Amino acid sequence: MLPRPQSVLLGLVLLGLAGASSAVEAQAVLHGRVTDAAGTPIPNANVYVNETAQGVATDEDGRYRLTSLSAGTYTMTVSAIGFQTVKERLALEKGETRAWNVSLATEVVRQDEVVVTGTMRETYVKESPVQVDVVGTDRLQQGRASSNFMDLIGSVGGLTTQLNCGVCGTNAIRVNGVEGANTAVLIDGMPIMGALASVYGLNGISPSIIDQVEVIKGPQSTLYGTQALGGVVNVLTKDPANTPTLSTHAYAKSTGEGSISLAASPEADRVKGFVSGTAVRMENDFDDNDDGFSDTARRSRLALFGKGTLSGPDGERRASVAAKFYGENRTGGPPNFTDDLRGSDVIYGESIYTRRGELMAEAWPPGLDRRLRLSGALTYHDQDSYYGTEHYVGTQKIAFGQATWNQEVSASLRVLAGASARYDVYDDNTPATATAEHRLIPGVFGQGEYAIGALTVLGGLRLDHHEEHGLVTAPRFSAKYRPTEATTVRASVGTGFRVVNVFTEDHAALTGSREVVFEESLDPERSRSVTVSLEQIIPFGANPLTLSIDGFYTRFSNKIIPNYDRSPNLIVYENLDGFSVTRGFSVGGNQNFTSIPLTYNASFTVSDVYTQDAGRRRSVTYAPDFTGSFGATYTLSPIGVEVEYAGRLTGPKRMPDYYVESFGRDRWSPTHATHDLKIKKEFLDVSGPTGIGVDTYLSVENILNYTQGSPLVDASAPFDRDNDGRPFDTIYTWGPMVGRTVSVGVRVNVR
Repeated sequence: MLPRPQSVLLGLVLLGLAGASSAVEAQAVLHGRVTDAAGTPIPNANVYVNETAQGVATDEDGRYRLTSLSAGTYTMTVSAIGFQTVKERLALEKGETRAWNVSLATEVVRQDEVVVTGTMRETYVKESPVQVDVVGTDRLQQGRASSNFMDLIGSVGGLTTQLNCGVCGTNAIRVNGVEGANTAVLIDGMPIMGALASVYGLNGISPSIIDQVEVIKGPQSTLYGTQALGGVVNVLTKDPANTPTLSTHAYAKSTGEGSISLAASPEADRVKGFVSGTAVRMENDFDDNDDGFSDTARRSRLALFGKGTLSGPDGERRASVAAKFYGENRTGGPPNFTDDLRGSDVIYGESIYTRRGELMAEAWPPGLDRRLRLSGALTYHDQDSYYGTEHYVGTQKIAFGQATWNQEVSASLRVLAGASARYDVYDDNTPATATAEHRLIPGVFGQGEYAIGALTVLGGLRLDHHEEHGLVTAPRFSAKYRPTEATTVRASVGTGFRVVNVFTEDHAALTGSREVVFEESLDPERSRSVTVSLEQIIPFGANPLTLSIDGFYTRFSNKIIPNYDRSPNLIVYENLDGFSVTRGFSVGGNQNFTSIPLTYNASFTVSDVYTQDAGRRRSVTYAPDFTGSFGATYTLSPIGVEVEYAGRLTGPKRMPDYYVESFGRDRWSPTHATHDLKIKKEFLDVSGPTGIGVDTYLSVENILNYTQGSPLVDASAPFDRDNDGRPFDTIYTWGPMVGRTVSVGVRVNVR
């Protein structure tokens, strides 16, 4: 077939501009049909040429046609909503007309579209009656380089990280404005990250071991027990079957931080493994805000991870065992403070030694079609810290076991029944723990999921027994209505509960010069929640936009809120006599273009977080009025360069009263934003003939160099505990502490 006149004319113009005199080279044509496994045509499937950024959508008969292709080898990508994406290398000769038909597997989606959190069984995102946000590692690391999971999780809509200490740099996750201790962080579905781990243990989750992150907003105690009042963040580790044989990743930052990760995936018969190690070191001091303290903590960290899976003769996974170790030395304070001075009253500094080990296992006994799942975990967490002269030592041991039975009663009805037991041993040197605490929490739970046409309903109930509080119930009801493939409506109501240990979860109780006061025995927090969501796929030719709108309302009773306002010298912990409310809405969207190599995601959340006590309504401290995030990726295919941008917006937060009254600081923090940019260049493709992939990147984080200034109060007298109304404090924190940062990194993968 001769080239079209338009193509010839364009070619002649280009050749003329280049000063060429040769004749136009004949172009290749690629055409064909995209169908499902049964041969049914798939309309609006995307057929895309990676190297040229040329793409086209199939017509109603599933047919497509690509012209003006030069001779060469191309990576072809074919995708459609609800089908598995196909990639294939094709070599085209000059003047060739090639017929290339593609069959897409139905009812199979990408791994990052499979969730286990919402209903405690594997199901596709679109089929889950519970709203689940799934974020892959590419999205997590969009625009920035970090070895710390906590630095990246803020890219998820509705999630923010709150800096809890301006000296040692600890932070916590907030879901829709709810405090971090109310969010259950799971590792492969196991609730082992609470208490002591909620302060420092989350830093030990290296991004190099993460496959994807699943987020559910609102109470989830029905399946996951205590600590799930605000929501659930489930970190799924990498599947050894889907990892390169060898890989490494190293970066260096302008702050002086350096990191290197090494990983390997050995395999023997039906056993596959994944081992990874990450080392991080940051020893540089800088004080750009001139408060006499380093703007970021010095730290050295080692995180080790190993995972092995056993498959049966049929290829299905039968068992999995994983082990993780995390050790970190963290030091914050004036530049001349060293570990040799920890505990000294000469120079105020904070020195935190953390050691944590985890062992996790799960198994599906043969002959039961994966209906029975057995899982368990053992953890040990040790913390040895000095906050000035205050010495805090704490250890926590957890043994967790769980059995679940998933039964498909009929095509419409699924049931889940489970039993769990959690045994905690906690000991520290605070007044709250005179002797080691031993706590056994057995529980049973169940849920039923029934589908009738476009409607799916789910109901569940959990019963836990606490020695101090007796039998605790946590019911939940959810519904999903999907009238079309493009429209999904979900609604959920549920309750949650949480047993609190203040010193393990609130860093402010340990740092600074305030005295901690307990005026009463603390009762468990409880919550009742309603969430509704709408997901709509809006067609824009071959570039559909996925739009989501969520509304949420949670009411807490017995809420434990640290009172910083009663006295400048005290932190008073007590159950709120009234109630606390978190309410708001969020809007999000994502779109993947085929005509241009561009993808983007955006979200915006408005929240109203307040307490109502004795007829007085007050905004909760440190809860932002609104947050937003935006990310985009654009690929310059001809030169193999990928450009990523990530932006984060944070609205005003109420600060504790004494900052205003004693030091004249603003009662509300300002609205601010940060912007990150990453440029990646791929030199070798791991799917190429060599089997080696090499790429490098340059990232600039906080491009506009925005910082909050000093987070410290009365930094000149850090040991002052006199009742002069001016105690040293480290938590006037609302924004970035570190300004513009440049990172350079390299990755190498071997297939």
